[in-house]
Amino acid sequence: VFDHRSVEFTCREGTVVPVERIKNLTVHFTAEFVAKLKARVCARCSTFQCLLAHVWKKITAARGLKPEEFTTVRVAVNCRSRAEPPVPMNFFGNMVLWAFPRLQVRDVLNSSYSSVVETIRDAVARIDGEYVQSFVDFGGVANANGQELIATTVPAGSMLCPDAEVDSWLRFGFHQLDFGTGEPAAFLLPDWPVEGIMFLVPSHKANGGFDLFISIAEEHVATFQQICYLT
Repeated sequence: VFDHRSVEFTCREGTVVPVERIKNLTVHFTAEFVAKLKARVCARCSTFQCLLAHVWKKITAARGLKPEEFTTVRVAVNCRSRAEPPVPMNFFGNMVLWAFPRLQVRDVLNSSYSSVVETIRDAVARIDGEYVQSFVDFGGVANANGQELIATTVPAGSMLCPDAEVDSWLRFGFHQLDFGTGEPAAFLLPDWPVEGIMFLVPSHKANGGFDLFISIAEEHVATFQQICYLT
């Protein structure tokens, strides 16, 4: 039995600060850098898992959290292929649920990349066909009973610290778009005034690689920039 009301339909209570305190950064990771990260993981891992493990380590370190605190990353999971039967990829609309890898700060910082990747992989694997069907059934029962399901979007200025949220757009073909004048020169996100939000996208740079868009508290920016390429 899955407690969907507590997981997907509970608003997160956190600190709200002036949006000016939240800074939006873009960090570029070359394909060579990612290859080196993957070499540190004994088991096979995806680019997303590898980059998330790295960024989770760095944002946790930059925040200066206490070792015994817990930190959770809300990971968006595409459930099209996980549903039973699978939903076609051309299905219109989002079919996304969330996985919640969770570790103590000391474990995020001190564990190997392999260990952190395994935690992420295990959390995502739990969003399987049974979980997807349970979520669908929950929504159907709630609707039949006239129950209101609350939205969980946090307001501008929210601090997710010590947690974070990540979306992988690594398979989106942004750079293949052509509205009649050729491919786009760049792809940029608007400012996102929620601390701890992260997006991973394919880079448009000539040498490829990947870009991280991250919202971070201004007092953590300098430290994050100093350590984000350390492995």
